[in-house]
Amino acid sequence: MSTRLLPAVRAYRCVDEDLVRISLSAVRRRFEVLLAVGVQAKQLPGQLIAAGQYLDRHGFDQRGLFGTAAAILVLAQAGQDEKSIETIQALVDYLHDRAELEPRLAASPEEAVEISRRIEVEQLDTFKTADLVFALSFVPAVVSRRDELLRSLTRRIDQARLPQGGWATRLDGSGEFNALATAHVLRAIRAAAVPVRSGDTDALVESVLGGEARDLDKYVRCFALLALTYCDIKEHRSAIEHEFRRLTRELRADLGVLAEANYEYTAGRRQYYVRIPWQLYLVELTVRLHPTGRFFHSYVQDHLLQVVDAVTSPEGFRYPASGSAQSTRTYGTVCNLLHEIHQRLTSVPRMRMASRTINSVTRFAYSKAAATALWLSISAVVVITTVQWWLDDKSSAAELTPNFLATFVLVLGQIALNRVRR
Repeated sequence: MSTRLLPAVRAYRCVDEDLVRISLSAVRRRFEVLLAVGVQAKQLPGQLIAAGQYLDRHGFDQRGLFGTAAAILVLAQAGQDEKSIETIQALVDYLHDRAELEPRLAASPEEAVEISRRIEVEQLDTFKTADLVFALSFVPAVVSRRDELLRSLTRRIDQARLPQGGWATRLDGSGEFNALATAHVLRAIRAAAVPVRSGDTDALVESVLGGEARDLDKYVRCFALLALTYCDIKEHRSAIEHEFRRLTRELRADLGVLAEANYEYTAGRRQYYVRIPWQLYLVELTVRLHPTGRFFHSYVQDHLLQVVDAVTSPEGFRYPASGSAQSTRTYGTVCNLLHEIHQRLTSVPRMRMASRTINSVTRFAYSKAAATALWLSISAVVVITTVQWWLDDKSSAAELTPNFLATFVLVLGQIALNRVRR
């Protein structure tokens, strides 16, 4: 497990409440800047605002459901206040008016037709709809039209349920069962306190834990398993644990380098893709299943500290293979992970105590006082034992052995201290 020097030049060996708070604030600030100065928001009338797929491309005028859902999620999870509620209200109002508003903003009649067609396609996109429901589930009821929008979205989801249970990538009641789409829907409606049907969870369980699960993409399995932890399926707990351990063995070696996976699907006549930030999902899965155990393993904490380091840096967090821009949806996933950790730290005293203890010991190890005390102890042992031996005429050199062994142990302690600092 590595140690990182992060905000306020403090040493961290694991994520604790302090670091979560700093990181959530950093994520929120980036969205506040985008919504305040981004071209995609300034083009809208009145108080309406929206976000696009890029967090740091303020001159890019694209607006979309993934970006707007991520903005709502971050502002709802990263500390609600009067300003954030007002901003969430403006985002919700945009979503409510989007189908009629966007065509009117088109530069030509042809473009208006194309925008209307694209909006119709997006309304049937399972992933985008699920992201909206998940984000809105964290929005307080004081935001007007939130409940109306949630009911509309969940009704669309309910009507598109497949006869055998679960959902396809499109919400038109056709298509084949899709594990990733079903997992997104189940997590979303469970977060929104909508009852989950056993047929839907059974379909996903069979896909992830059944006999054909080996054929399912490992990154899809990772998110699907995470979605199942949102559902109340105690009878499958042992199977989920078994699959979790298998996935961990399969994926933990790849946590050292920031990476995500792309999942392609068809909507209408076009090919689309949704990104799977599986590393973040694996960490969230770990904290949901083992908040006081595996969560503190070095491979989990090293990756978390790497993410936090990037989020709080001027350059920001991004996946190198996915381009140079920061993704709003990825930042939303980071925020949700940090929010989950914060919830666990608040509700699980042993987890909170462990994180505080680990970081406190680490900071002491980094202090000058620790190094000074250890070397003074080494020097004192050498001096005292040597003087005692010198003053005793009957002493032999062999009697010095236990004393110098004690010195050797202290030296090993200094070496261990240095290793801890690395």
